Amino acid sequence: MQSNTGQQGTHLYVLSLQNSRMGACTLSGTYTPQPGATRYDILSQLRIDAAREYPSMEGSVVLYFALEPNRLTDEEAAR
Repeated sequence: MQSNTGQQGTHLYVLSLQNSRMGACTLSGTYTPQPGATRYDILSQLRIDAAREYPSMEGSVVLYFALEPNRLTDEEAAR
């Protein structure tokens, strides 16, 4: 997971995980993928990062995953 201090990443993510003991967590932040990376590559890396930061989430299941460009359209920005 990338830090949200300083420059933001090109994409915004939300990832919710649940472990076998029914513990759950939701993580969000920004991420800049490597050229050629797929959504699956990013999801896999975020799961690895989550388990490193929260060991109880090792082997957890994904409840929710969203990845979108971290920008607003001109119409959204004008609101």
